[in-house]
Amino acid sequence: MNSNSTVLVTGGAGAIGANLVKSLINEHHCNKVVIIDDFSSGFHNNLEGVDLKKIELINGNICDQHVVDMAFSHNIDYVYHLAVNFANQNSVDNPEKDLKTNGIGTVKILQASVDNNVKKFLLSSSSCVYKPGDERFIEHGPIELTTPYAITKMLSEYYVTFYSKFHNLPAVIVRYFNSYGPGIRPGKFRGVVPNFFYRAMNGLPLVITGDGSETRPFTYVQDVVNGTICAMKRSKNIRLKKFYGHPMDPNDNLIYNIGNSNSITILQLAEKINDICKNPAGIEYISRRTWDMIPARAVQNDKARIELNFETNYSVDEGLYLTHQWFRQQGFEIEDNE
Repeated sequence: MNSNSTVLVTGGAGAIGANLVKSLINEHHCNKVVIIDDFSSGFHNNLEGVDLKKIELINGNICDQHVVDMAFSHNIDYVYHLAVNFANQNSVDNPEKDLKTNGIGTVKILQASVDNNVKKFLLSSSSCVYKPGDERFIEHGPIELTTPYAITKMLSEYYVTFYSKFHNLPAVIVRYFNSYGPGIRPGKFRGVVPNFFYRAMNGLPLVITGDGSETRPFTYVQDVVNGTICAMKRSKNIRLKKFYGHPMDPNDNLIYNIGNSNSITILQLAEKINDICKNPAGIEYISRRTWDMIPARAVQNDKARIELNFETNYSVDEGLYLTHQWFRQQGFEIEDNE
């Protein structure tokens, strides 16, 4: 990937996608970035600060063949496939939509990548595919799929493996861990960090599902973006034809964990956010969600660190400070979240 490259980012108006687009243009000087986004969870103002002359924005769904064809008419060199029907609870409530977007949509982007001789394909996957346990999650570790979202993310990984090894498509998969930061908004299906900020900035108690001892490796969005670009640029291309293997072969270099190696508890997170926002309302506890079966989550990112030279540069305290600044700039109202 170089300054002459034309890059496709699906889901490019989402939080991670938009920050990725900014890095590709502002720091890596890509010639053009084509974005597909239907704005079901992305926002136009996430792309503020980008040179619009270097963007081709296609408002549409990745399941629409016309939209896919329009995007690939721009002679795409590299594909970052981030578009997704996101969130575990969303998938529990809407399993068919989840399967359509994360399954059929992914296949359409993969097939177009093969048909148009794309140089490399990157899939964003999720740590939710891992089996709960006390050990750090490692790329070839055990899998347990507890929600439709986890099922379809694993499905998309298998499709990438097939297209990579049967159709000779150079590919890499990155598994994200609890991303947060500018662009990630609060809402019904959103993450705990933006929802905590929403409530704290409006003087409301922070609601914890569970007892607060649950741990997560919260990863600042720019670290996620940097890891994603490292994976595209530095992972070795797999060119093994007619191989139908499992995507988590420990000798394979197809999958990389992209996350903060330091986890904190949800209670610690809540206390940090209340302190930043000077929120006196405190904390409330409710029952854990029925699908949430991973009390402890920690990432083993040695593979990405050694093979991709990936490092996280933002501590949780630094990331939360920057996230708070962004929230204040947005001027969110609590009513928008309910």
